Amino acid sequence: MLQIDQREALARYEQELVEEQRRRKERERELWERITAATPFDLTVRTDTHSNLDAPLRHAAAAIDLLTGARRQHPAGRALCEGITHTNLMALSEPVDAHATCHRCVHAAAVARPSDGPEPPTKKERQELERVEAGAVFTVEHPQGREIRDTSEQSRSPGGDYGRKVTAVMKRLHARGWVMSDAETTDSPWGGRGWRWNLTSLGAAALAIPAVPRWVEAAPSAPTAA
Repeated sequence: MLQIDQREALARYEQELVEEQRRRKERERELWERITAATPFDLTVRTDTHSNLDAPLRHAAAAIDLLTGARRQHPAGRALCEGITHTNLMALSEPVDAHATCHRCVHAAAVARPSDGPEPPTKKERQELERVEAGAVFTVEHPQGREIRDTSEQSRSPGGDYGRKVTAVMKRLHARGWVMSDAETTDSPWGGRGWRWNLTSLGAAALAIPAVPRWVEAAPSAPTAA
């Protein structure tokens, strides 16, 4: 009786493992479909033809040069997990009709951009650009002096009735050519007048770059090979 119970428990355990692997592969496939639908460039999936594994990882490659982060380069035709300094390059197969299973390739595909495109803003910079686009950022004059304020929210600092102080970050955005202040004063949301800040064409292009999606974090840490 004990042996029968053990066999049944083992069978249930093996069945649960099979079901979990099926669900995991389905999550990986759905994630890859979301990534490829969001990228402004085409990606192909290929395997390493020199791999000794029974089921080698499937890698992603692009037809154009890509960048991730500030300056990490991903040359066209190579697996995205390979950096430009790699010398022992993978021999990739012809494209296969399947989702990528190399975790590094999957993550790189989700955050990559064309190498000749503009550098994306950070999360903080994106938030400030969005407030500029909404017309909330003004240079104002008050008893403490002239400062740049985000009028969409107040603060407890001196002059906080005019909005949150954003002088430092706006100067950085201005140095990158993303924002520019009006030459003349206009009416501001708090009822006074100030110099409104606006997006430049470069700033609008930077804001148009898709933000790194939160669901990228859902990528499995060790994708299955099949």
